[in-house]
Amino acid sequence: MNNKKHSAGSVILAILAGMISTGCTVDAYDKGEGQYSNLTAELVQARVGTDKSITQVLTDRGEALRMETPATAKWIEKGDTTYRALLYYNIVEDGLAAPVSISRVGVLAPRDSIKGAMKTDPLYVESVWKARNGQYLNMRLRLLTGSTDDEKAIHTIGLLRDTLASTATHQHMTLYHDQGGMPEYYSTVTYASIPLSSVTADSITITVNTYDRGLVKHTVALKDL
Repeated sequence: MNNKKHSAGSVILAILAGMISTGCTVDAYDKGEGQYSNLTAELVQARVGTDKSITQVLTDRGEALRMETPATAKWIEKGDTTYRALLYYNIVEDGLAAPVSISRVGVLAPRDSIKGAMKTDPLYVESVWKARNGQYLNMRLRLLTGSTDDEKAIHTIGLLRDTLASTATHQHMTLYHDQGGMPEYYSTVTYASIPLSSVTADSITITVNTYDRGLVKHTVALKDL
């Protein structure tokens, strides 16, 4: 018998057009007056050196931060590249941060077509916002999951552009979500970022199938009026 299980606290998450595997432990810290109460959490561009360690990041506020000690993670597959990530850290001094935890964030490049059937299994959308530096549209999602013996069970998320409904100034998209055989016992938070360099419009509407509200449309202005 195979006793290997996906744990309820770490979802295997595949991102269409950029597949990743990551542990979603980004919401595990104390929000009160405990050990982690002074932590800052930010979405960043993490620069990985040739030794697969992170020595500096660029936050969505446009601030460059050096790491007091190099940060490493199992999900870093190659060096000399840049990853999208969620960084928990404490500030040591201006421009210098002490990393506590760093999790990979999926990047959703909009696609005009996919192989197979369109899947819109429900999930929860907690927030959608444009990064202050204007480079990404970010989504905080909550997925239902649970322990399973099925090693093939995997959440898959992507973004499909509706080319018929879209115009030169406004793009319509639908969030692809395949529950992929994962149980729906517990919830876990994950993040996804859409590079705005891939969106040639003034605004965007993303349709998402949710557990609590059914089909929900999130419309965001991408350019200042």
